[in-house]
Amino acid sequence: MKIDSRPSTFEKRTYPRTPHSGPIFFATKDRLFEGELKNISRYGLGIKTSEPPPLDEIITIALPFSNGRKNKCRGQIVWNDRGGFGVELFKKRKKPELRIIK
Repeated sequence: MKIDSRPSTFEKRTYPRTPHSGPIFFATKDRLFEGELKNISRYGLGIKTSEPPPLDEIITIALPFSNGRKNKCRGQIVWNDRGGFGVELFKKRKKPELRIIK
C-alpha cells in the first residue's frame, strides 16, 4: 500500500477567512490583553500577539467593528504559536421557548 505524502488541500474551515487589520482586546478570567486582528470568519478569528493565551483557554473578545455598539463574543483558543493564536467563536444559541406542559 502506498501512502500519499503530498500536502492535503482539504480545507477544514466551512466559512472563508477575510483579512482584517486592527487592534483588538480580549480577556481571560485573569487578565486583559491587546493584540492585532489578522483575519476573521463567521466562527473564527486569527489574532497576532506576543503573548498568546494557553491552548483551550476560554476568552472574551471585544470586536472593534460593531458600529458603535458594544459587541463582545466568547471563544476558545484552538491553536497558538509565538506570533499569535486562533479562536473558534462559540455559536450563539437561540433563547429557549417557554412551553407550558399540561
